[in-house]
Formats: sequence, structure tokens, C-alpha cells
Amino acid sequence: MAEEEGKEELSSDEAAELEALLEDAGSGEEAAPGLKGKIQRIFSNKKLLMIFGGGALVLLIAVGAGFYFMTSSPEEEAVPVEEEKAEEELKEEEETSAVEKVNIYKLEPFFLPIREDGKETGRFISLSANLLLSNSVLNKDLDKVLPLVRKNIYGILRRKRPSDFTLQRSNTEERIKKEILTASNALLLSGTGTVTDVFFSSFMIK
Repeated sequence: MAEEEGKEELSSDEAAELEALLEDAGSGEEAAPGLKGKIQRIFSNKKLLMIFGGGALVLLIAVGAGFYFMTSSPEEEAVPVEEEKAEEELKEEEETSAVEKVNIYKLEPFFLPIREDGKETGRFISLSANLLLSNSVLNKDLDKVLPLVRKNIYGILRRKRPSDFTLQRSNTEERIKKEILTASNALLLSGTGTVTDVFFSSFMIK
């Protein structure tokens, strides 16, 4: 029965009464005493109460929906930022792992006098060479021929003249690197790997 009454339309008298009440509500402070009684009449009339209750419900739903969209949008915008940070961290980890995979064979420092025409000049050369390997397995092969590698490097350095270290220092360093690279690879078995580069951690003339 209550559902059937809620579906019935307002009678002409009730509609007129509702309109009169709404007009009186905005008439100011003078209408305040009568307004209280009219509000009580609205609450006593079930149909009028349903109309006001339905309007309040629609208003609450609209406010709630607006609040939801306002609070949910920043979270959606924050997702791509977090994904970008994750991608950057992954790239840094890949770069770090790539650096760790570099295979370097460190040689003990070399120190010998610089001679000219078989005579000592009173000057010395000191350098520390490092070999860059194509794979980590090559370390063991170099350990086996290490005495020969050092002997060849000493021979390369003894053949240099004093002017090579003074007039054309940079060219001499590059030439020594290439000669060490060639001499080292000549001692390794083919197919096991190669020395791909040579770099100096120190190169001093005293």
C-alpha cells in the first residue's frame, strides 16, 4: 500500500498547498512563526515528505559523485610517474650490471731506467697497464703465459728512446698500447678469446 501511495500524483489542492508553502518560506523574518507550523505540516504529509526526501537524496548523490571524481583523479595521474621511476631504476640496474661484467686483467707495475745508446740517462719510466679481455675465462690463460707477457712489455719499453717520452709523449703512449696488445694476443691460443684493449692507470717519467 505504501508503494502505491508513493506512486500517486499530488492532488491539485496538495500541489497548491506546496507552492504556497515554498513562497511563504522566502518572505523574511516576519513569516518565521508561521513558517515553523507550515514545516510541521510538510512533515505530517507523507507525499510532501517523500518529495523533499527524494530531492535531498539526489543532492547527496550528486555531491558524493563529485567528491569521488575529485579525489580519484590525482591517484590516476600519479600512476604514470611511479611507472617512470620504476623504468629509470631498471635502466640504472642494467647499466650497473653491464659495468660489472667488464673483464679486466691487472698487471703489476713496470719500472725501468730509460737508456740511450746503451747508456743510462738517469731517468726512469713507471707505468701500470691493464688488459681488457673479451671474456672472463681468458684470465686463466693469461695466468699461464704471464711471465712471457711481462717480458715482452719490458722489451717494448726498452726499445723506446728518451725523445719518445719528451717530444711526442701522447703518440708514444698509443704506440706502446698497440704493441702490448699485439704481443699479448700472440701468446694466447686461438679461439679462447682476445685482449681487446690496453689502458694505463699510471704512466710517469721520473
